[in-house]
Amino acid sequence: MTTVLSLIASYTIILSVTIGINKMKPGLIAYQNLRPENFKMLNYIHLFMSVIMMLPVLTGEFADRFLFFPDKISIGKAIAFLACFGTIALFPWKKFNGHDQRIERMVPHSFPVFLYGSLRLLYLISYECFFRGSLLMSVCFVLGVTWGVIINISLYTLIHVQKDKKEILACIPFGLLVCLFTVWWQSVWPAIIFHSQIAIIHEWPPLQKFISPQKQAAL
Repeated sequence: MTTVLSLIASYTIILSVTIGINKMKPGLIAYQNLRPENFKMLNYIHLFMSVIMMLPVLTGEFADRFLFFPDKISIGKAIAFLACFGTIALFPWKKFNGHDQRIERMVPHSFPVFLYGSLRLLYLISYECFFRGSLLMSVCFVLGVTWGVIINISLYTLIHVQKDKKEILACIPFGLLVCLFTVWWQSVWPAIIFHSQIAIIHEWPPLQKFISPQKQAAL
């Protein structure tokens, strides 16, 4: 009961903060609008949300089941993972989302970019540990895998309710993919890798424009 209440409380806070931010500063958390002047606020948001999401994860009863990478990975699991990783990498995202990621000015802000990237990665890890880890495993334990996946996808999609229609619809197949991998692998790391991969694909092009040419050459 304690785990369920902590999950409900954390999800309510996450949803409320997400809706509140979108109302106060529309588009702030959209990768298309990444600007150095927004990094400080985004860093605070990512850090706060990471703490809120990791509290029920670390105190829940399923932490030891999904936070670590599996000891053994079968050939089938490896092939499926690599196939999905390759599909995500080769998917024509630019054509799909239709956004113009050009930045008119380039200002060297290397350290803020790397600080933002580090906290963004921490946020994504916490996000998947919460949604596909503690939340999914808890609901699956109580209601079974089918309802656990359905409820997880529904709650995951609801978090994106104020995003554009394409992103909301994309939550359904992606949510299904990461839920199935988490249940199959009994580990949240495939979900973390897939989510981080998509974030890098979308966010690196605009972020790269804010790194000095010397640092870009080093990368």
